[in-house]
Formats: sequence, C-alpha cells, structure tokens
Amino acid sequence: MEIYLYSYLTAVLFSFFFMTLMWYWGKSRNNYAVIDVGWGLVIAGIASVLCAFGSGTTEAKLAVLIPVWVWALRLSGFLYFTRIRTNHPEDKRYADFRKDYGDKVHQKFFTNVFMLQGLLALLLSPTFLFASNWQFYPNGYFYSSNGAFYPSLGGLLFIIGFLGETIADRQLFRFVSNPSNKGLVCNIGLWKYTRHPNYFFEWVIWLGIGFIPFSQNPFSLVAPLVMFVLLRFISGVPFAEKYSLISKPERFKEYQKTTNAFFPWFPSSLKK
Repeated sequence: MEIYLYSYLTAVLFSFFFMTLMWYWGKSRNNYAVIDVGWGLVIAGIASVLCAFGSGTTEAKLAVLIPVWVWALRLSGFLYFTRIRTNHPEDKRYADFRKDYGDKVHQKFFTNVFMLQGLLALLLSPTFLFASNWQFYPNGYFYSSNGAFYPSLGGLLFIIGFLGETIADRQLFRFVSNPSNKGLVCNIGLWKYTRHPNYFFEWVIWLGIGFIPFSQNPFSLVAPLVMFVLLRFISGVPFAEKYSLISKPERFKEYQKTTNAFFPWFPSSLKK
C-alpha cells in the first residue's frame, strides 16, 4: 500500500511542477494556449512516474508507456508546430477567459486552467497504476490474465484511433488553411461522418490504452471513461460547437442536423 501512496504523491508533485512551468511559459509568451501542448505531456509524465514505482514486469510497463508517449508526442507536437511556433492567435476559449478573469487573469489561469488540467490528468492514473504492477508475459498463454489477448486488442484499438485522429487533424488543417474555405464548415473526409472525428478517435486511443492492462484489473477502463466524459461533455465537443455556432451559425446548424456529434455514422437530413 505504501508504494501506491508514494508513487501517487510523486505523480501529484510532478503534475503540479510541470503545470507550473507550462503556466510560466504561457505567461511569458502572452499565450496560454500552451496548455494544450502540455496536456499530452503531463499525462505521459504521470504514467512514467507511476510505472517507475511499479513492481510489474518491464513488458507490462512498456505496453502502456509506448502508446501513451506516442499519443502525447504526436498531439503535443502537432499543436506546438501549428499553433504555438507559428504564433497563431490565442485560442478563443482562452481569449474569453482573459475577459472573464479581469485583473486576476494570471492567477486564475494558474488555478482554473493549468492546475485544473493537471488534476484532470491525474484522474487517468488508475489505468497506469494497474499497468505498473501487472505481471505481463507476452510469450505466455495468450488468453491468460498475464497473456497478450487484451494488450493485443488494446494495441489494435490504439492504432485505429491514432491513424484516425492523425487523418482527421490533417484534413481539418488543410481545410482551414485554404482561404477559399473561410466561413465554411469542414464536412469532408472523416468530418462527413462525425462533427468531431478528432475527438472520437482520441477516445478510441484511450479505449485501447485502457484495455491493455484490463486482465490485471477491469477498472483500467477508468481512463477511457474519464476521457469520454471530458471530450464529449466538458472540454471537447461543447467548446468546439459553441465557437462554431458563433463564427458560422447557419452553416453549422445545418451541419448539426445532418451529422452525428461524436460517434461516426452516415450523414442524414434527419439528424439533430
């Protein structure tokens, strides 16, 4: 029990100090959108801290750490090179926060945005804790609790999610980079089947990561459950739809009528 406590407290301290550094970076750049770059990295860092303390096999730890770091580096790298390094204007969400926070803008960004996201990242930690103490033997009986069935299933879901999110991000980036598409809704490629394919496939990524140590403890699915709630109901879909309705109200309302919000399906004129 003590090792669990020590590892979790270390993860909490890591999250606090890492998010403090990210806040300072955003303050120095006058662009708090750097938090989006830090989101993936703080999660991968928490996973690494917990695995460092775990008593599981090296294979078990790597089975989770490799996909988590691949996801984090792709997401953070994509956001850094497309939004931060290019001096892209601060995301509308954070611009609105600045107006709401007034004279306490830096203090409230620290507590309400950076520390809050660090706390949310810690909610994913049960999956990493289970993986870090799992006795996984990939060469053992495939369907045993220490075998490769669930890691293989999780790995397949991760690959599907990773490819889908990468494709969706590139399709959207190319669409908005074309001046002739200004004021239009991206409804091409994967965006034809769901209004938020990037968020859907990110959830598939986390569903895969959650399944990897599933035989160790079914509560490893806490991570995809938390990620689904965040993406669908809190920080993902609601914010994206809010600003799409502001920037292109009529076109986006029509898009909402024909296309599912999250789970992909064929477009229909009857969708709400």
